[in-house]
Amino acid sequence: MQNTVRNGAVAARESVIAQGVSSRFRQRRFCRMAKKAMKRFGSQGSARNLNRREFLKAAGGLIAAEFFPPVILPARAPRPNVLFVMTDQQRYPYLGICGQVSVRTPAMDSVAREGVLFTRAFCSTPQCSASRSSIMTSLYPHATTVMGNIGAAGGNSLPEELPSLGHVFSEAGYRTAYFGKWHLGGDAHDYGWKVYDECGRGVGEPVAERSVEFLNEVAEPFFLFASFVNPHDIYGFERLSKTIRRSSRGIKLPANLRDDLAKKPRPQLQYLLEDQGKVVLGLTEEGWLEYLNVYEYLVEKVDSNIGRILAALRRRRLERETVVVFTSDHGDHGGGHGLPFKGPAMYEELVMIPLAISFPGTIAAGRRVEELVVNVDLLPTLCDLVGLPAPEGIHGKSLAPLFDGKRTAWRDFVIGEYYSKQKWVNPIRMVRTKDWKYTRYRKWGEELYDLRSDPGELKNLAANEAHTAAKEKLSAILDEWIRATNDPFESLVPTDRAGNRI
Repeated sequence: MQNTVRNGAVAARESVIAQGVSSRFRQRRFCRMAKKAMKRFGSQGSARNLNRREFLKAAGGLIAAEFFPPVILPARAPRPNVLFVMTDQQRYPYLGICGQVSVRTPAMDSVAREGVLFTRAFCSTPQCSASRSSIMTSLYPHATTVMGNIGAAGGNSLPEELPSLGHVFSEAGYRTAYFGKWHLGGDAHDYGWKVYDECGRGVGEPVAERSVEFLNEVAEPFFLFASFVNPHDIYGFERLSKTIRRSSRGIKLPANLRDDLAKKPRPQLQYLLEDQGKVVLGLTEEGWLEYLNVYEYLVEKVDSNIGRILAALRRRRLERETVVVFTSDHGDHGGGHGLPFKGPAMYEELVMIPLAISFPGTIAAGRRVEELVVNVDLLPTLCDLVGLPAPEGIHGKSLAPLFDGKRTAWRDFVIGEYYSKQKWVNPIRMVRTKDWKYTRYRKWGEELYDLRSDPGELKNLAANEAHTAAKEKLSAILDEWIRATNDPFESLVPTDRAGNRI
């Protein structure tokens, strides 16, 4: 990676370590010392009236001399900035640059055009909170303990003690800011984000406005995370379709719109007949076109707000000093298999996500990478690009070796997880190679798809004896991964939709 990181990255790394970037691993000792120091301010009652940030600020000055011995910092080059832009529920390939002619996304496309586009990028899980926990920590949901959405089964708050993006960069001296949908429980301030505004849970205009304000004012190296809620509002497609004009650019229905779900694991059909899928029962092809029209409208709307942020970056002439990441937390069924939104399945429409990274002068423009990557790879990649050590024990790996186009040894498969929807627990695991996909439900059987001959995943080959060898190979890969990562999959208990164990 030495050839791809800006000059001065090594010096920056040494300097940051000297300042105590590893202090997150000594947080408990720091807090104990802080509590002792607070006695000098008065009674414990007055200390309790301080919030966490005020407490640490006040105590920090008293213990700094003891906790951090004085050091002489070497000179270093300015560290690169980071702009991380994320949408919600945007499936790949819903980008104009991917040939999706019915949708126009000039802002998203510009990140891919000026950097690298990953054409086989996956989320760790097709669930909002759980996937976001993986982006933040480079750990799969079973390790973050955020296995479901906040408030749903398995939806625990992200543990503050886990090293995450905000911690790593704020402790390295970055001005960290998070605007938009958080959805990880707790308060983003407690995860290293110095500036935080949920902006109405990620509504486009407020997120863009706060991001632009931040970019106009920030004077030090920064990490700006802009988290948009759309196209998640597709859940209101029936209402929105009454006010949105139909696109004239030729929206196409998915080739796998018709699927006999009776031949698939039971929760898929149950989702359609009994759960959120019910809204599309009896939906005609014209109705599905309305669904997709609303979806594309929402994608284009969020793209326009992303464009405002990128324009602010250019006005400050910071584009060559800034790593820009664009991605989404998971996809949307979008009519694939006759399903809407997201449910208990691991189809391509749900697990494939857009991912583009640019860093002019360091990452060559206009490249496309077909290797298998996962959003757990983002934290170590960003650490690599700016010259910081990544936390130990993570599941992801830096994507930097893929940036220069040279052949390099890479992973042969990716893993996907699924846990719950509201109270309804349906643990699933997925192994996806370039040519095959294998899924295992905790109770409802298996799926096997030959993606070369069946890219729409219509023919489940799991019970086909002609493909036993392929299934056994993928099953063995999954077994080993479960063992190596201490995944509790085999002990997870499915429930019915009311949350009763079955």
